[in-house]
Amino acid sequence: MRVVGTVLRNSRQICTGLVQHSLRVQGTSYAAVSQSTRFAMLNRAYSTDPPKSPKEQLPKSEAVKNETSNTEAVKDEKPKSEAAKSEAAKSDNVKTESAQGEKPKEKPKDSERFPSRTFGGKSETKERLFPETGPLSLPGIGIFLTTAIGLFVYFNYEKERVGRERKEKMSRVETVGKADVGGRFELVDQDHQTFTEKNMLGKFHVVYFGFCHCPDICPEEMDKIGDALDLLDKNADTKDTVQPVFISCDPQRDTPVEVKSYLKQFHPKFIGLTGTVEQVRTTCKAYRVYFSKPPKVVGDQDYLVDHAIYTYLMDPDGIFVEVYGKDKNAQYMADDIAKRIKKFKDTGRAL
Repeated sequence: MRVVGTVLRNSRQICTGLVQHSLRVQGTSYAAVSQSTRFAMLNRAYSTDPPKSPKEQLPKSEAVKNETSNTEAVKDEKPKSEAAKSEAAKSDNVKTESAQGEKPKEKPKDSERFPSRTFGGKSETKERLFPETGPLSLPGIGIFLTTAIGLFVYFNYEKERVGRERKEKMSRVETVGKADVGGRFELVDQDHQTFTEKNMLGKFHVVYFGFCHCPDICPEEMDKIGDALDLLDKNADTKDTVQPVFISCDPQRDTPVEVKSYLKQFHPKFIGLTGTVEQVRTTCKAYRVYFSKPPKVVGDQDYLVDHAIYTYLMDPDGIFVEVYGKDKNAQYMADDIAKRIKKFKDTGRAL
């Protein structure tokens, strides 16, 4: 029942709205129509017949009244429209007069747009290229450029510092675990000049221990060292960077004169060292070199000295770098020494 009542109310409202709309089209208000006329129009709206025109829906008496009222309204509108036209013409005349009386606006002068500056009693007006304040002002740009230059210099300095520390660290790591070879000693060379560990500073040195009366092994090792030096001298980066040294393990027979005569068979760069038995023993101990002379030697009896067959590479600081045994050939020694020289030069030091 509620649904039915709601549908009836809605349909009634719709029909009433249709009636009001048709009356507005005819120019008649809903309140001015009699109640009987309203009922008649509502019945027509409820009916299923085809719709009639607004004039046909009203009774004849109401239609006549509407026609008379419409003609009177048209008569009343004519004088109103004429009065509106005259008022519009007057307002247009007033606008044209006011427009003719107004002066055109002048453009602002340059002195008003831009501040003037005085130079030597003469005022000049210039347009500002930069604002007085803010990041795009001259002080702001100056601060930015100063900061950028400072950061650039700082980062370059830090980059170089880190590179130097890395190279130093790499060089320190290479010496970790190496044998404690080398140290203080004092001998004499083939020219009877004193020679100590200080004379080995500033260059790479290859040091070999032997004796002048050695029949085969020592000459072979000395020739191998000479061949390696020739290979190094062919390269401009390694030429004259290595000094060969021969140290005798037989001081009783190997005098400076004997050593000088012996070295003539080998590379001309060789320096020969010898000394007293105690001096030679101290030097061999520093370099961890084993040597042994037969215990029972009578007069000028010939003998052989048993010794370690190694060639030691010392850097320009007098620090042990590498050792080469009898199984290493001249090419291997030259290549390895060239690598050591390059690493040393990469630290920024010269030979």
